[in-house]
Amino acid sequence: MTVVERQVHGYRKGHQLLAGSVQLPMEDQAAIDRLSDVAGPLRPRERFEPYLTGYPLPSGIHYVFARTWQDLTVTRAGCVRTISLIIPMADWAATDGISAFLALLELDRPPEDGDATRVYLENVSAQALPPVPAFKGNEVLEALFLENSQPVVLFDAPMPELIAVRLMTALWPSMRRRFAVSTFALSPRKVAGRDFNLVFAPKDARAKFSDWNGRRVDGRLSQSARHRWTSSIVRRVFDDPHPRLLTSKEVGLVGGDGEDIDNAATLRIALLWDELLSKLSGTPTAALGLLDIANSGKVRDALAVRILEPLLVDAVLRAPSILPEAEAWTFLGAIARKMHGRSMPLGVDAVGMAVGQLAGRAPERAIAMLSQPDERGVITGLSPIIADGIGHAFGDRAERALLSARPEVFGRLLSESARLAEGVANDPLLVERVGEIVPDLEPPLAAAVGDKLLPLLVWDWQLPAARPLVKKLDGGQLAAEIRHLGSVNDFEASGLADCCIRRAREIGIKDAVLIALSDMPATDRRNALLAQALDPALGDARWLLREAHLPEDLRAAMFAGLLRRADDSQLGAILGDPGIGVDAVPIAERAAPDLLRRMIFIDAVPCDVFVRIVTTVFARTEGDDRSKIAFRALQCCLGAHFPGDETAFLVEMLGGLGEKLDGAWVARAGLASGIRASLASRNMVAFQKATKLARLRLVCAIGEVGEILRERRVFDLDAAAAEACAHLLLEADKVEPHAALATAGHLLPMLMHQRKEPVSLMIAVAFPIIYRELAKKDEVPDLLKFVPFFDWDRCKAARQELVSAFMASSWPPGDLALTACRCNDLGKILRRTAKAYGGDGYIGRVEADLARLPDGCRKLATQTISSIRSDWSAKVDWRD
Repeated sequence: MTVVERQVHGYRKGHQLLAGSVQLPMEDQAAIDRLSDVAGPLRPRERFEPYLTGYPLPSGIHYVFARTWQDLTVTRAGCVRTISLIIPMADWAATDGISAFLALLELDRPPEDGDATRVYLENVSAQALPPVPAFKGNEVLEALFLENSQPVVLFDAPMPELIAVRLMTALWPSMRRRFAVSTFALSPRKVAGRDFNLVFAPKDARAKFSDWNGRRVDGRLSQSARHRWTSSIVRRVFDDPHPRLLTSKEVGLVGGDGEDIDNAATLRIALLWDELLSKLSGTPTAALGLLDIANSGKVRDALAVRILEPLLVDAVLRAPSILPEAEAWTFLGAIARKMHGRSMPLGVDAVGMAVGQLAGRAPERAIAMLSQPDERGVITGLSPIIADGIGHAFGDRAERALLSARPEVFGRLLSESARLAEGVANDPLLVERVGEIVPDLEPPLAAAVGDKLLPLLVWDWQLPAARPLVKKLDGGQLAAEIRHLGSVNDFEASGLADCCIRRAREIGIKDAVLIALSDMPATDRRNALLAQALDPALGDARWLLREAHLPEDLRAAMFAGLLRRADDSQLGAILGDPGIGVDAVPIAERAAPDLLRRMIFIDAVPCDVFVRIVTTVFARTEGDDRSKIAFRALQCCLGAHFPGDETAFLVEMLGGLGEKLDGAWVARAGLASGIRASLASRNMVAFQKATKLARLRLVCAIGEVGEILRERRVFDLDAAAAEACAHLLLEADKVEPHAALATAGHLLPMLMHQRKEPVSLMIAVAFPIIYRELAKKDEVPDLLKFVPFFDWDRCKAARQELVSAFMASSWPPGDLALTACRCNDLGKILRRTAKAYGGDGYIGRVEADLARLPDGCRKLATQTISSIRSDWSAKVDWRD
């Protein structure tokens, strides 16, 4: 219900308020007081019909809708009576029609004071209005709504009141609030400082508007439309039964009920919206204009989107079928950009469906669109849909389009669609192209391409694409790829699997690949690939021997293959490793006995492993190979200790050479000054224990043996070695007496001074050799002239030196008797002993030590001692 207040104005000592139902603010009342009077002076006897005036009050709280009559009851010319309806602005703006208000003004007489009462109006629906005959409203409506906003004066218009009523009825709420109109004015009218929007004036009042800044329109002239929407709004305002410049939906869309809306612009936007909507069913591209309006901020975007979205969905889905391909792509790209950032899920889905459909039909244009600059990422967001669309309709056209695509576009499409990746993976030309573009892609994109494409690359003909993708994988990814290749076709793509292994080697994570292979079901291909993956290096050898997942026989076979591929340094490293070197030999013995002989000739093999290998191989070898192995063994072992019976091993190797043994070489190798005493002692014992042929070769080289021992500066061999050396020298005295004499001459001075070392058995051999030579009447050989105990009685001096040395040493006393026996001068030497200080006691010690001497020597020594004791004076014989 609307409460309408009324005021009546007329002449009473001037134009003034006569009666009213409400008291208004001064400014508002002053406006009514002024505007209720006629605009402009009347000429004498001039008459006019009652006219309507409508305007907002300055406060904006009320709107005034008034009718003015010429007051002929007073004598003063130009007086009027006016009844003004004071309507709450909200009710005035919201009303569907003004007919109820207009009815309050339909008086059959000028208003009286009693008419100024409050009226209550029920809300009534708008009534149909008759059309305005013989009126072409093109120019006035264009001036009011389609051109720059200006006040308009309409001259000589037919039926001004009907025109004004239809116009005010057609206005939307925000415009109706501010619209000021008068159906009769003899001069311009203003309210709150602004001109009325529209005034009607008789044609003879033109002169009063000559200096006016508004628009002057002749109401009788018929003018052609100058704007695209002129005919539409003329029909809406002046022809339709219910005048509406904007429908209620359009008012809600453009915000026509707001107070700060640009009325002219609002109408134009609404008209454009309506026009585009009408075209949308046949022209999908009209949706672009509608979206522009929605995005312009000139409409209520939420409502605009709600209205537009279902229509847009239909237009978008029809676009691929009714537009040419190029135009369709342009349209979809443009509409996607315009929808960006808006909550239009149905529209977005529709664009996606249309793009996917069109991408399958015209992939080259889709790729061209993706290649264009896309700062906001709108088109990039369509890339997955485009990729799927191309993938679903994959064919020759798609192949050609992708071959010509820029690397980053092709890569992005591949990374976003499994269906497209499947098509590419089965196309040889595109497989080659992928291999060309992957190196140029950014790492994240290359990785994404690999995620989609690598699972599909399971044959060797796909290697061009797989190779650069595999180069992007890390340890875990490589292991997963290996498992995938095995599960898909049991490593039928051997080249691809090899590519993975090479990549693992490059980045140093091959163990991950080896573990993956070992965990997979055992097949011939799996086993072959695992063997191929194993490098002849220590790390792989360790892994293989410790890998519990592999059966022992397979592990042994693979290990044998690994050893066969190893070079000497690699093989040496494997055999020399403390953790696996010892285990490697028995495996090689079982699975690769042919490798053992090769291992013997590798320098880096540790001595303990070497001895084990030689022991195994030597027993199976004959002929020249046996000699070569024996020589190699002596090379490696004479200068080192090793587990087991060292002497027995060396004896066997010496025997393996037999008569081929180079005595001088072996003496040098086993006795040189750089050889530790423990080794030289062991070697000397082995020399003496060697087989007859081998020992004979050493005996024949006794001269070199003597030279080598003398180079040691001291005789530091242990007792067993000294005894062995004595035996060799004894044999040499029979076979090579001259060499034996030279050796004795070299060693004896050194031996005689080492009185705390167990060298007495050596003296027992060397001294007799020299003594016998001294006993000869001939000149002493040059090689003996260095012996320090020579004088005019060469043998006597020698005996004295011998006895002095024994008596001052820790040597076994019995060895003195042995030496004397071998000199065949037992009596003189023992008597010389008895003569020495403490000789009696030492003779007793000699006697007590005779049990270990040979029988002949022992008996003769016993008799000699008994003889000395029975004839004690003989000990002072000066000849001894």
